[in-house]
Amino acid sequence: MNDILDLPAERDLPPDAAHAMRARILGFVRPRPARTPRLRIAVAGMALLAAASGAAVAGWDRSERSTVQVLAMGAGELSPTLRDAAQRCLQWNSPQRQTRQAPGERPVPVALADLAVATERGDRALVLFMNDVGYATCDVDGAGTPRESGGGATEPWPHGDLLPGPVQRLLLTSTEHDGGDVSVSGRVSSRVHRLVLDHGDGHTTTARLSEGAFGLMTNDARLKAGNDPELVSYDARGTEIDRRPLFQAEDQLEHCYADPDGKRIYGKPTSDCRPAETWGR
Repeated sequence: MNDILDLPAERDLPPDAAHAMRARILGFVRPRPARTPRLRIAVAGMALLAAASGAAVAGWDRSERSTVQVLAMGAGELSPTLRDAAQRCLQWNSPQRQTRQAPGERPVPVALADLAVATERGDRALVLFMNDVGYATCDVDGAGTPRESGGGATEPWPHGDLLPGPVQRLLLTSTEHDGGDVSVSGRVSSRVHRLVLDHGDGHTTTARLSEGAFGLMTNDARLKAGNDPELVSYDARGTEIDRRPLFQAEDQLEHCYADPDGKRIYGKPTSDCRPAETWGR
C-alpha cells in the first residue's frame, strides 16, 4: 500500500511538530491492514535514527531517551522502554482486544518471544512480531506514561514462508513525505547474507540480520524518493542477488513471483515470474 497516514485530527500539535510526526507505512502483505479499535495506527514520524544495537542500557533514564537510538533484534536485546512498548503492543493484540476486530479481519496471536525487530528514539517506538501464523506491528508513543497512545496492524501470512524473492519489506516509516530518515524491517530468505539500503546519492546503510528478520535505521540520511533509494541483497559470496526500490509497494514490483507449482502469488501478472523464496529462519 502507498497510503500516507496523516495525524489524527484530535491530536492537537503545533504545525511544525505535526509535520515532523508525519510518516507512512508501506508494503503490508495485504492492501488493508487490520486495525486495533480506537487506536491511532502507525503515526510513526519523528526521527528513528541509526542504531545502537545490543542489550538493555544500564541505568536507563527516561530523560536520556531523546538522545538514545536503539535497534533491537529480538526480545533479548530490548531496553526497558522498548520492552514497555512491546508489552503494550501485546496487550493491544490480546484475545480480548482481538474480539473487537471488524468482521473478516484475522488478527495474529503473538508473544514476546515472537518479537523480531524493535526501534526506538525519544518517546516513540516501533515493534514488529513475526511467527508461523503471521505478523503484528505497533507504533507506541509514550509507553508507560499517562499520555501513552499508538496503534497497530496484524495479519496472517497469505503465502506462509514464501517470499517475493530474497527479501520482503513489512514495515517502512519515514520522517518526511518523500524520504528524510527511515526505519525499515521485514524478513529475508536464507540466500541473503547482507542487506544494504543504497540511498541513491553515494551513501549506504547496512541492515542488521537475525534469524530471518532484518532491521535498519538511517541517521541524518535526508533520503529523497527522487534519488531512487533501493534495498540491495547479497549472498554469502558477496554477489548482488536482488535490488528493489525502497518506496515501491509489493504489488508494484518489477517481477512477479510464483510458488513451486508455478502459480503467481506476488507482483503484477507477467509471463516471466521468478520463483518465490523460502523465509530463512
